[in-house]
Amino acid sequence: MQLSIIIINYNTFTLTCNCIRSIHEKLIGLSYEIVLVDNASVERDPNEFKTLFPDIVLVASDTNTGFTGGNNLGIKHASGEHVLLLNSDTELINNAPKITYDYLIEHPDTGMTTCQLLYPDGRKQYNARRFRTIGWELLEVFPFYKLLPKEKRESLMLHHYFDHEREMDCDWVWGTYMMFPKRIIDQLPNKELSNIFFMYSEDTLWCWEFRQLGYKIHFLPQAKVMHIHKGSSSKEKHLQVRKMGIKNHAAFMHKFYPDWRWYVFAAIYYTKQYAALTATRLLNK
Repeated sequence: MQLSIIIINYNTFTLTCNCIRSIHEKLIGLSYEIVLVDNASVERDPNEFKTLFPDIVLVASDTNTGFTGGNNLGIKHASGEHVLLLNSDTELINNAPKITYDYLIEHPDTGMTTCQLLYPDGRKQYNARRFRTIGWELLEVFPFYKLLPKEKRESLMLHHYFDHEREMDCDWVWGTYMMFPKRIIDQLPNKELSNIFFMYSEDTLWCWEFRQLGYKIHFLPQAKVMHIHKGSSSKEKHLQVRKMGIKNHAAFMHKFYPDWRWYVFAAIYYTKQYAALTATRLLNK
């Protein structure tokens, strides 16, 4: 088996079904399995997935183990040489898994590949990122990067400063779509994806651990996937989710800066993030 595609379902039955159908329609040229982990959903009986898609591997968890726990559970049931972590609120636009798989095979120094993510209306999402270092944060406040040539500027900053139209080595990418050789899991500290975070910022941490092992993280715009984004989060929870993401990312950066520099980073980062939250609240009034 060349590829195991792991999808986590938590009360997103319709979205998950659409995701699975898109895989069946678009993915050719690879032997693959779909490992569906149901994270104790209450919306529908998870066995309904098996009725609709008898070929999937269904793993029904008695408890909600979060994004990290669900993916680790799926990896334990995966038989493929490579693993694709794929959000339930996605649909393949083209044969993205084959494109990202082929790149991994051709570039053994690359440990993870991702794709171009698009909203349903075709707008691009900015899933290729740099770590939010002190330097990065200050460059966003004092944008001297604007003096650089376009390609250099984009490579330096990534995020929404990068047009996501060319291949790029990244520091980290969204957990929406992550493909990697399964053997790397055994090289990680606990032989699984780090479970420090229940959800949010876990993808940053996983990429950091892959990079600590010496692997590159690569973005491929020719591989395209539609991502609804926030498909499993209600609008009411958006503020709570943002606050959790801010807290978790600051905690991750404590790993990046295990000394006094973290306090410098935290002062800049928290000021910027909570100023943005305050501005959002005022605009929404």
